[in-house]
Amino acid sequence: MKRVSWLVLLVAVAAGVAWLAPAAVSQAKVVKIGDLGSKVGVFEGYGKYQTWGIQMAVEELNAKGGVLGHKVEIISEDDETKPAPAVRKAEKLILQDDVKLIVGAVSSGATMAVMDVTKKHRTIHWNSVSCAEFMRTTKFHKYYFSNQPDSRMQANGLAKYIIDRMGKRVYIFYTDYAMGQSDGRQFKTALERLGGEVVGVAGAPLDTKDFSPWFGAINTANPEVLFLAFAGTDSLRLMTQLHSFGMTRKYRLAGIDCFLLQQDLASIAEPMEGFVQLNHFSAYNPDKNMQAFNARFKKRFGVDANIAAGAYDAVHFWAAAVEKAQSFDPDRVAEAHEGMCRDDTHIGRQCIRKEDHQVVMDMHLYQVKGGKNLPIARIAGTDSIGEPMVGRDPVEGFTWEIKKKN
Repeated sequence: MKRVSWLVLLVAVAAGVAWLAPAAVSQAKVVKIGDLGSKVGVFEGYGKYQTWGIQMAVEELNAKGGVLGHKVEIISEDDETKPAPAVRKAEKLILQDDVKLIVGAVSSGATMAVMDVTKKHRTIHWNSVSCAEFMRTTKFHKYYFSNQPDSRMQANGLAKYIIDRMGKRVYIFYTDYAMGQSDGRQFKTALERLGGEVVGVAGAPLDTKDFSPWFGAINTANPEVLFLAFAGTDSLRLMTQLHSFGMTRKYRLAGIDCFLLQQDLASIAEPMEGFVQLNHFSAYNPDKNMQAFNARFKKRFGVDANIAAGAYDAVHFWAAAVEKAQSFDPDRVAEAHEGMCRDDTHIGRQCIRKEDHQVVMDMHLYQVKGGKNLPIARIAGTDSIGEPMVGRDPVEGFTWEIKKKN
């Protein structure tokens, strides 16, 4: 009887060990990454497409065995488009969820706040939407990387076209927070450097409902070109109101690359007709890389991709760096990123500049026609990226003062 009891006990223990061992192995073979961005509000669309870009990349990686033999899992968090919640969610992703990569945020203010967190906790951080110039100057740190053209790159790429083809008298209207302020500063600097005349500047708060109080000053200045630095639902409201006041027909219009997603253009095709912007992706660009990526994206999600597709590349860059480093150690992975080039991104060849971890990419100028972003010129990445300015204050010496021409 005693012998039977011992046999039963041994079988039970063996079964327990057999059950526990696979669970432990399974846990050890999972690596988590964080998707941090706007899930509701002004920038909800950018956050949604960022999530889809990350998801598509992770599905591809897992289909090929994951990263260093680890299955990749995504944990998504809403930063509410505000710095304080973004910090809390980033801390949660790093300290509680143990993510090895954070992609985000969407707004520049939130992204810069998260940079302090990723620097403190030595976490690889990719930005694919935000564009304030501070992220590769005074806020830069070794774990931060970006494949979103920042405001300086956009200004370098678009300002010359505005001066040469659209007009030299420009009014700059921007959303009065980190992104819009940055874009306004960089475009003013670039336009004046090229001989343009900035005849007025004004900023409206994020999530403004009525823009008409600013229209009088714009009309008084009587610019040839109205340059707009807004995004998301702010852009939708602004363009609708400008059109109702007849200002979309009175002025030539240009704007930043994230002014509106392609998916929003059809609903306001008439107000946006002729609008010029610099962008690094369009579903209507015949470039073979963009078309191939867009076909895969549309097959997966049922809609065209947009500029948030950079999140897809961010995950693949990180995965390639991990494989190169043969480690998830953030210092080794950060070093492995530097100077890395990849040819199979959503827009073809991209390389990470070692000095400031900014991706050098060719971009296009687009003009909206019939609700579609159609390419009108190509801008080489080497012509727009500018010199490295790590640690240098991009605002030093800048003034909003309007220089009057004789």
